[in-house]
Amino acid sequence: MTAAQRISNALVFSGRNGLDFIDLRTSVLRIPEVTIRIRQAQSVLDTLDLPKVDLFNVISSDDETFFRNIKLKSLAAAVVQIGLFDRYVKNQRRPDFMIGNSNGDSAMLVCAGLMTFEEMVRNSQAVETLKPQNVIPLGAPAAIELVVQAAPLLSGLSLTEFRAIEAVQTENGLTYATSGEGAMDLKKVVSNLFSERSVERFINLGPAAAVMTSEYKAISEDIEAIDSIELDPMLGWFWSGVRTSPSALAQ
Repeated sequence: MTAAQRISNALVFSGRNGLDFIDLRTSVLRIPEVTIRIRQAQSVLDTLDLPKVDLFNVISSDDETFFRNIKLKSLAAAVVQIGLFDRYVKNQRRPDFMIGNSNGDSAMLVCAGLMTFEEMVRNSQAVETLKPQNVIPLGAPAAIELVVQAAPLLSGLSLTEFRAIEAVQTENGLTYATSGEGAMDLKKVVSNLFSERSVERFINLGPAAAVMTSEYKAISEDIEAIDSIELDPMLGWFWSGVRTSPSALAQ
């Protein structure tokens, strides 16, 4: 197949809900590229004037604990997705398009080179929730216990805006730039790429899909939906430890 005939693809980031199953969180922690990114994020957090929080413990915690602080959950999910992207581009060509949230903890913008990893962590809304005046009442126990035991922290969470960005070949190499308008509905961005840019292959980054197979097919039967984990020949072990099957997640 020539470059002109090659099917355009788009990598779809799962956003803050990409780690909603404990089995998935346990399995992704075994992926080296994910571990590296978690350590990098931990190093950034450790430089800030915050109570100690251990991202590994946060991600490996049970579902009830993990959902306690939705802003910390959002940051953790973004960090993991960046690690999964690092893994993806080691084995696959860089995507023609990326789709994901363009505000908040945007793994997509980091992977596109439009924001640095450190900027994403430092500017995360999760940082505010970790500050002592927000999470530690007088006589309270350790900060990490408050983070995971407090009532869910939902206030101030930004409404998610989704956007597509496109790969552009320049004399300095491949770069990414925004493509089209943002939308509050991720499926609308997918539909626009299919109808206006003839993108037929959508790759869900990670095991939990932001757009289900049935939702892709509702847009067009010609769309091919793939999971990035299943594309990696070295991650054949991944689903063996996950009680929630890939087919169930993709429905």
